[in-house]
Amino acid sequence: MSTVKRYSSELRDEYAALTRGRIVAAFVVSLEDEAADDVSMAAIAKRANVAERTIYRHFKTRGELLAAAGEWIEDNVFGYVPFTSPDELPGIFRKLCRSFDRHPHLARAIALTRVGRTVRAGFRRRLIEHHRKAMAPLTRHLKPKEVRQAEADAIEWALSTLLKDVRRRDAAAARLSSGHRGQTKRKRTAAAKAPA
Repeated sequence: MSTVKRYSSELRDEYAALTRGRIVAAFVVSLEDEAADDVSMAAIAKRANVAERTIYRHFKTRGELLAAAGEWIEDNVFGYVPFTSPDELPGIFRKLCRSFDRHPHLARAIALTRVGRTVRAGFRRRLIEHHRKAMAPLTRHLKPKEVRQAEADAIEWALSTLLKDVRRRDAAAARLSSGHRGQTKRKRTAAAKAPA
């Protein structure tokens, strides 16, 4: 192949990758809209500034576009942080939650829409794979059924601990709040009784 043809082919591939990226980014932005399930290919094409047929040239089906969007979201927005030890899991989930807080509309779309369910399935599958790899050193001598039980026990314990802590903090905030209201009421009563 001549240098010119190879260069031309590389440019064409680079342009195709850029176009594909614009289409995926336009779709992701559309997911943040309230009616994410109703986003048409025409609307995505308009947002990406491409012809609708260009979308179908890069993504044969809506499912292919969803899969690409899921990968893009995971890589660019809710990027999964690799870990090697189960002791790292709490920090990893804290980082993921911060990402959700930075992108609340996208997080809501992924959680509540039909489109989001499809995207979420890929996240979940990869999360489970990472989790199992991290847990492997702790469970290498257990039978598969015992491993699944240990995973379930860990999740149950974590949720129970979390709920107990949230209840404790809420009760402390309620006591603090009622203490402030009591002080304010006492101050008003004292002010009313004070001579003018």
